[in-house]
Amino acid sequence: MSNTIAIAARPVKKGLLTEHVALCFLCVLVLILPVAHTAAIRTLCTVVLLSMLVWRGISSKDLQWHSTGFEWPFVAFLLVALASLPTSVDLGESLKEIKGELIVPILLFYVAYFTLKREEDGLLLLLTLFFGSFVFSAYSFYDFYNHNGDWFSADTYRAGGLRDPGGGEAAGLYHIMVIPFLFWGMFYFKKIWQRLGLTVLLCLNLLALHITFTRAAFIALGLQLIVIAALLILEKRWLAGLVLLCLLLSGGGFYLEKKMFREMHTSKLPGFAEFFNMTPDQLAGPAPDPGSTRKRLAMWKTAVDRIAENPFMPHGYGRFLFGREVRTEKNARYIYDQTHNSFLDVFFELGIQGMLVFLWMIGTFFRAFWKFWRNAENRTSRYLAAGLLTMMVGYWVNNFFGSFDGDDAKLLFMVLLGVGMAVMHRMPAEQAGLGKAS
Repeated sequence: MSNTIAIAARPVKKGLLTEHVALCFLCVLVLILPVAHTAAIRTLCTVVLLSMLVWRGISSKDLQWHSTGFEWPFVAFLLVALASLPTSVDLGESLKEIKGELIVPILLFYVAYFTLKREEDGLLLLLTLFFGSFVFSAYSFYDFYNHNGDWFSADTYRAGGLRDPGGGEAAGLYHIMVIPFLFWGMFYFKKIWQRLGLTVLLCLNLLALHITFTRAAFIALGLQLIVIAALLILEKRWLAGLVLLCLLLSGGGFYLEKKMFREMHTSKLPGFAEFFNMTPDQLAGPAPDPGSTRKRLAMWKTAVDRIAENPFMPHGYGRFLFGREVRTEKNARYIYDQTHNSFLDVFFELGIQGMLVFLWMIGTFFRAFWKFWRNAENRTSRYLAAGLLTMMVGYWVNNFFGSFDGDDAKLLFMVLLGVGMAVMHRMPAEQAGLGKAS
């Protein structure tokens, strides 16, 4: 699975200094990614990390290349994105999106993959993530209190932490990405104070997620709990898995009873066959400003109808091109710039060929971490594999109801994947190579 290039010796002191500086910038990046108005810091960290990685490779020649198995899906997705440029609605926007939402995230994946030198470095990044979630959640509570939020009404102010106060959707996705690592940490860390700290942080993140009142995040969390219960049962932790399923059923019943899913208890949702037989206008209804559920259904049907005209026709890579392509005076009341469904976004932007590559890429992620979880030889690798598997379920389920596979969420997603691959794949491969050499 790995192709290794020979290693040369490097100056110890200079190498250690470079490693520590790079790790520091990576920690800063993980800390500020979920925070609004930090684009300049994010860019600075990215440029510095890439520059240091290149410099390290040139000056000390200590970089090893180990194929992650993700290279072919990455290259294929980049090629189908480039192939969409001739038919793009806005060539400049597509080029901008390819750079910012495709090339940069892939580069950050490899930055994390090559920057970490020890398992402890990966754990330090997770500690940084946890600390950031503490600050993020604390601000959510403060903001929610200042706006007189009601904990038991979905029609109240929606806390968005340091990312989108009053919105909640991006904040909900952030918590969905953090919660799995907190939960699994309680099983894989041994010390009482570690488990106690993780439990407190888990509760804070769950409460902060609650006050986002984001349906997509609630549904994603429910499916994450099912995955966690399944993994626990596979680990023969029967009692923990069954207790979790009972909590999911009782908690889900409470949320339905208290009408925490907004609109979903008042809107009559069409069945699958009915959805395909209705027009977007019928799905949106007669109201001048349809509710968010109706808007989503109408946008999805608009996208499906346009895709059905020619499934192979790309409209240009870029989440914000959907509205420019389909919005008219008649449908402007329910058409946003994005479809609010990352899978439909890709299908619309890149055609069926792009959608197949996208699913291949996601499947490759899941397959890799499933294998790592099944075959992990140490606690850290098993912890990271379980956390990443659970995190990916929540991330993609949430993105089925939103177009958040981009910006800070995607960058954080790719960095976390890089951390996992560094600890579970690159480091063992290097240690095996050194063992053979000796």
